[in-house]
Amino acid sequence: MKRRASQSGFTLIELLIVIIIIGILAAIAIPMFLTQRNKAKDASVKEGVHSLQIGVQSYAVDHSDAYPASLASGTLIDVSGANYVDNWPKNPYSTSPMANSAAVGDYQYSQPASNTFRIIGHLSNSGGFTVP
Repeated sequence: MKRRASQSGFTLIELLIVIIIIGILAAIAIPMFLTQRNKAKDASVKEGVHSLQIGVQSYAVDHSDAYPASLASGTLIDVSGANYVDNWPKNPYSTSPMANSAAVGDYQYSQPASNTFRIIGHLSNSGGFTVP
């Protein structure tokens, strides 16, 4: 049998360089990917609190500009029995619906006066945001 004079393929050094480059790119990309999950969950909390805000404001329009004293799933119902919040938002950090508590992914509702209300959404970084 005769062998060819020139053999094609990659050298060990070339393969090691490619593996090192892939490792560096993975070291950069993986931490960025992991923080995106929390950002998506925080965005879901913000969207859920916005839905609750719209429901409370709709309730006030139908009740002579008086906001509800409490806010929980099933409490915002009009005279025909329909909910002001069609689909009660879910807590993205658990499988349960959002509740009036200080836990991550939940909200806190308060009514300082009959013509005002405040909803505080709790985010993953131990911070929160307030509407309105």
